Amino acid sequence: MGPLVYIRHLLSGSRLPFTVAYFGSIALTLYFAVGLHSTLLTLFSSIFQLAALLWYLVSYFPMGSTGLQFMGRIGAQRVTAWVSS
Repeated sequence: MGPLVYIRHLLSGSRLPFTVAYFGSIALTLYFAVGLHSTLLTLFSSIFQLAALLWYLVSYFPMGSTGLQFMGRIGAQRVTAWVSS
């Protein structure tokens, strides 16, 4: 694909929300960790960064979001069963 074509792809209309969310969360994580030295804010921005990365990865797989929702439901059922027993 090449780096310039990939950058154009990331800046296209359908990918722009991901690009802003992911690279913004990277910048916030660095700012909170290095600039503010805030562990809690660094943790929150890191979790958001991982969620954005998961969103990106899932978006490239066929039926990726459907599979992720299915696995989320199974995980929630397992946690509910574990907590209630």
